[in-house]
Amino acid sequence: MGRLTTHVLDTASGKPAAGLKIELYLLDGGVVHLKTVTTNADGRADGPLLEGQAFLQATTNSAFMPGNI
Repeated sequence: MGRLTTHVLDTASGKPAAGLKIELYLLDGGVVHLKTVTTNADGRADGPLLEGQAFLQATTNSAFMPGNI
């Protein structure tokens, strides 16, 4: 099965965006909050945002919150 991951770079500094909050939502006839993660020092979530059975063919939205870093 597949998995959804992320790697965020701060384009102003050219470095990984550490400490960035990311919220993931399922958009399927409504809005359902699935997960909130914070990026590590490498600008990545510590694990996949979705994987296994949770990785469905669906429409999702990722909200990146740059104001908190």
